[in-house]
Amino acid sequence: MDRPQPHRKGEIHLGELIEALAELPWQEHAQAQAIAGCLGFGLAAHDLGRSERPTPAIYDRSRPVPLPRREAAAKPRSGFATRPPPRLELPPQALTWQLQPITPPPPPSSTAAAPSWIDGDYQRLDPAPGTPPPPRQTLFPGRTARGVFTAALATLRLGREIDVHGLVGSVVRGHLPRRLPRLPAATLSRGCQLLLDFSDSMLPWWADLRQLGDQLAALLGDERVSVFDFESAPAAASQWQAGREEAMLWQPEAGRPILVATDFGIRGRSHGQRSSVDWQDFVRLCAAQGCPLLILVPWSKAYWPADLGPHPELLHWHPRTSAAMLRRQLARSQPTRR
Repeated sequence: MDRPQPHRKGEIHLGELIEALAELPWQEHAQAQAIAGCLGFGLAAHDLGRSERPTPAIYDRSRPVPLPRREAAAKPRSGFATRPPPRLELPPQALTWQLQPITPPPPPSSTAAAPSWIDGDYQRLDPAPGTPPPPRQTLFPGRTARGVFTAALATLRLGREIDVHGLVGSVVRGHLPRRLPRLPAATLSRGCQLLLDFSDSMLPWWADLRQLGDQLAALLGDERVSVFDFESAPAAASQWQAGREEAMLWQPEAGRPILVATDFGIRGRSHGQRSSVDWQDFVRLCAAQGCPLLILVPWSKAYWPADLGPHPELLHWHPRTSAAMLRRQLARSQPTRR
């Protein structure tokens, strides 16, 4: 038998297959055909007698494997032919139209008659004359207002308890005091001056300003609270009294606490704004008279001015502000406030 031609690696020729089959003990052509089928050749028995010819390689793994083709989805077959949908015929006549401008209705006037549906039977919500207004929640609720104002407005004076440590120190140094030293105690006897800002920017809090005076009067008494009104400039605050033709101008009283309710005209501006010259002059005047100055601000701390110096104490006018918060704040900033 002739020597087979050289071929590429992985290819098997038909001649080699015939030589391999000749060495096997097969008896008939059906067995040879079965052996060829197991090797991957779809050969019939009569193909084994043909002349040798190259066969496409079936085990060449170096060739790229083609991707399987995606078979189209089989369409359902039916025994009846489907008819196309009927064609819609357009109407023979043509419609004509003409656009016209629409005149807008006139704005409603205050003198216009009420609509008919209002004449029916309904319940009016207008309060009767003399009916007190409904209760309103203040920025300092009733359950915490007393403690908050006590912590904010309390000043120190000599109490009744003897300062034992101070007395022992004087005796050790050989100095006998003429009076027994006493420990300081908090008091509200000085009352306060209340300055309310009724400017346009404080319009959402006007009702709270009026209730603020009532809350302080309930705690300190009417005779210990002096209420003044102003607009933007606190030093120009005034007070109207019965029987006086002119308003009484505000004047600081030495050592008496001053409580101011204002928003500094913030109007939602961002952090870092500067206060006006009126406020800076007002702060210097209160510091010169030794008056503790506390300012209630309904805006959060991020909007407060930061150029008023260390003398005024700015407090957040908010329902969550508590007496404990104010005591800690005042202890850090003014530990010897008297």
